[in-house]
Amino acid sequence: MSTTEQFLNQRDIDGFVSDLKEWPNCAWGDDEQYLGVTPYTTFYFHFPEGKHMDASLAMVDIHEEWEAILGKPYTIATHPDSERPHPYGSKRLPDLRLFAQEKRKDVMKSSFNFNFTDEKNHTSSPATASYFWRNTVWSPDEQKFSYIQLYYRWSWWLENQSVWRAFVLRVTERLRAVQVYSGFSMALPLAFGSDYEIGAWERVLADRFYGLDMDHPFWMKHGLNHGIAQPLSGGLRPTTWGTFVEQRWEAKLGMSLDELQAKLPTGVRSHRLSHGLWLEIGEQPSLLAVEDGIPAAHIALNQLLKPIRYENLSINSMGEWDGDPNERFNDDDTKRWIRRFDVDGDWPTPEVRFLQTPPAQTSASDKQLRLLPGHPAPRSGHWYTPALKGEAGLCRLQEGEAAPATTESEWGAVIWYLLEAK
Repeated sequence: MSTTEQFLNQRDIDGFVSDLKEWPNCAWGDDEQYLGVTPYTTFYFHFPEGKHMDASLAMVDIHEEWEAILGKPYTIATHPDSERPHPYGSKRLPDLRLFAQEKRKDVMKSSFNFNFTDEKNHTSSPATASYFWRNTVWSPDEQKFSYIQLYYRWSWWLENQSVWRAFVLRVTERLRAVQVYSGFSMALPLAFGSDYEIGAWERVLADRFYGLDMDHPFWMKHGLNHGIAQPLSGGLRPTTWGTFVEQRWEAKLGMSLDELQAKLPTGVRSHRLSHGLWLEIGEQPSLLAVEDGIPAAHIALNQLLKPIRYENLSINSMGEWDGDPNERFNDDDTKRWIRRFDVDGDWPTPEVRFLQTPPAQTSASDKQLRLLPGHPAPRSGHWYTPALKGEAGLCRLQEGEAAPATTESEWGAVIWYLLEAK
């Protein structure tokens, strides 16, 4: 594509947005390239010093299990040494397990990566794909994260939710994963050169869907990001649907995982694992169209996890430069996007933001869900007031506990509204 001419026109944008609202797993493009949004799950992990072989073999096991679950849908695979793509099943492709075992020990200390996709056009988004990257050997001075990224069809997920969830929990445990995310994202093509087009679409769609995640593990795993060390070690991304909270975050979170589990807002499901807590907001992921408002559960869970949120993350591989006609994420936009579920967030614009059940829509029969300052809460849960900005505008009250006493602010009279009962 040209980096000096407009990549997307309004007709393309309106058409793709309309399609995504009807079915959240579709693509835009032409005969040369298709780029699409898809369900995804990504595992980030690292391995102890000297255990690179174990990590490599674990990835092969996970690939074989996932491939069997999907029914072997791939048409292309990459060579783990040359990284060149070949037809799936080609004799040029080695047995991955034997390759990992037979490689010289010094060679296997380098990265070990292999990919599978059902898309023969390497510049187009796949419908089903799996990308495996085991980073170079871990050392105490520089933790280098590895990852497994999976794409799959929405129709498949709807019919196989239980199978998918059991697999995710098993893999999280086996890898001792430090971060795991699941939801909807743009499906990255096999060719890295397509990142530019992906980034242009992500910036456009982020204005229209709160639930579109930015998932670029090859770049997000790096030890340095704009001069800031260890983005993965710095904290978590905002949760769009599924996320894993590792036990190591308890100190920074200011509570134990048991306490976190007890405070989860209504609608957030949890699964306790040996080293952390897997969370899902609602029954299934959603792109969360902006005009439908911000779901209360996303606001409440975001508030709980805010102490361990990382705000300096680069959410794509190529930033916007002066004169670029195709808008992309810059540093300022990135931080606004990361804060989009905050009470005082302004993404995409303050004019279009509202809660999914805004106070103005509270029915007369639900007057008990409004609360005046200093009065006892009629129900336990998360309460919100638009008259106070930032963290002051969100609190969690137990039934009978008095609401904060502030009665006025520059934004008007303080009235508390129930976001989520607990």
